[in-house]
Amino acid sequence: MKSKVQRLHAVASHCLVMLFVLCVQGCHEQSVPAPSDSTTKHTPVAAQTDLTMSEPTDFSSHRSNESAWFDDVTAASGIDFVHVSGDSPEKPFPAANGSGLGMIDFDLDGWQDLMFLTGTPFPISASRKVPRNRIYRNRGELHFEDVTDQTGLGHTGFSAGLAVGDFDNDGFPDVSVTCFGANQMYLNQGDGTFKDVGAQAGVSHAQWGTSAACLDFDNDGFLDLYVCNYGKWSLETNPFCGDQARGVRVFCSPRSIEPVHDVLYRNLGDGRFENVTEPMGLATVAGRSQGVVAADLNNDGWIDLYVGNDLQANSLFLNRGGTKFESVGEFMGAAYDYVGNMQASMGVDAADMNGDGWLDLFATNFEDEHNSLYENLRGEFFDEVAHQRGLARESLPWVGWGTLFADFNLDRRLDVIVVNGHVDNNRRELGQDSSYEQPPLVWRNNGKRFDFLGAAAGKFFASRSCARGLSTGDLDNDGAVDVVVGHQDAAPMILRNLNRASPEVVSRIIQIRLVGTRSNRDAVGSRLVVADDLKGTSQVRIVRGGGSYLSAHDLRQVLVTSEPNESIVTSIHWPNGVHQTLEPLMPGHQYDVVEPDSTDAKPRVLNRRKLK
Repeated sequence: MKSKVQRLHAVASHCLVMLFVLCVQGCHEQSVPAPSDSTTKHTPVAAQTDLTMSEPTDFSSHRSNESAWFDDVTAASGIDFVHVSGDSPEKPFPAANGSGLGMIDFDLDGWQDLMFLTGTPFPISASRKVPRNRIYRNRGELHFEDVTDQTGLGHTGFSAGLAVGDFDNDGFPDVSVTCFGANQMYLNQGDGTFKDVGAQAGVSHAQWGTSAACLDFDNDGFLDLYVCNYGKWSLETNPFCGDQARGVRVFCSPRSIEPVHDVLYRNLGDGRFENVTEPMGLATVAGRSQGVVAADLNNDGWIDLYVGNDLQANSLFLNRGGTKFESVGEFMGAAYDYVGNMQASMGVDAADMNGDGWLDLFATNFEDEHNSLYENLRGEFFDEVAHQRGLARESLPWVGWGTLFADFNLDRRLDVIVVNGHVDNNRRELGQDSSYEQPPLVWRNNGKRFDFLGAAAGKFFASRSCARGLSTGDLDNDGAVDVVVGHQDAAPMILRNLNRASPEVVSRIIQIRLVGTRSNRDAVGSRLVVADDLKGTSQVRIVRGGGSYLSAHDLRQVLVTSEPNESIVTSIHWPNGVHQTLEPLMPGHQYDVVEPDSTDAKPRVLNRRKLK
């Protein structure tokens, strides 16, 4: 952790920025009540101030002029997975945090398959056959088939986070699963099966793993692995928290958990990984880590890390030439909220939300702590602007988990989705008005700020559930970004994006999958840029590692033209530093763009198929 002087520098900078905003905008102030119980999972922070204009907060009745964005298609999908958290009267802490899910085209048929992780009751038994992780093959038309037995991916321990990446550069995506206990790694054999290689690869370290991210931090062409760890906990030492006299037990505060540092594994390229946490400068920061995203945050050509921590300062690790990471979160303003309060962060993501060429950061937080948006000020500083941008107020009552930026309505701007759910289902027995099931939230990016949609986004957004993991991608190959949500002790939700309903829309969509050759095969760390000369902004889309909470995502990128049937000129920034411009691409198609073997050659562009 940086010195107190550096933290004061960050807080003072935030205060100056906010003072300027107040003077210029004269915005309305509104106080927020603090949580009332000291035995709850999170200790209250100072009351927040909402600097946005007054907005509706009736989540079930809020409407816009748009049609619904999403439709629930779970019932007809063939997915019968039901998550098991491991919750019990003993309140084992890992059960509160849930499990993830993800998209993976494991058979390379061009359709995103779905994998779901699950917890298990405590104490964990190696002989237990169920519950287990499950994977479903996408058969098209949003129908899925359980292929867990055939693939060998049905781990029965306590699984938390999922990362998908081609670790051996053979073209087939592999799987990493973080656990409470030994982590798992499975190599895709290319025949529909996976081989358990965690121990021989050197990544089966037994701690309390949470999210994980694939990244090539040294630009050697092989995907490395960053694993978040939460802390030290055992069932035998699990204390009673709640009201013992009334017999009401809840999950303890994160402060009861001693934090530990995360782990960085370097891919040696021969099937083995080396733990380089200490030499890379990451062993001195312990943070009860929950979410991680890997992306180039200062545009120096080296992929960086942003980590959301639970009641610890969030971590920003800048990559110094592939030889060291420097912890700069407090110094650069990305560790706390806008007044310097520590928050309890879960999910994180990175994207260029305003098209200025610099990646911004977003983090979900606990109830009475607004979700945080950190605007990137040209790689020098991050300004926490959730209130000014319209993302704070509606998030305050809820406990946020999975989150992602995506252009859901295909208007060339990145929107934001967040799923919520409390950790305890018995808070009302303590006299607290805290709902276990909570509404998901989605905001539309209007170019200047974010407009909250509420139930206008679809029936799911007028309902409540207890969510954790969130994954996005194109499940039906129509060019629109669909959503999958994981729930505590319940079935997941598959949401089809309805914004492709108009026939004209397909004539404006281009979908691109980048394939690395000199870079890592998944091209993690790449970015696509489409300049917009009229508005001075760009469509910037990145192939990031990690993101959201405990979940993995479709790596294909969606670009949108301003007019139907208009060709688009796209620049590619490969992870190895090479920048190339593609010949104009026509919309309505999926393209594979293959990195050339030499810097003076052009990328190969393969027209894979028409969008459905």
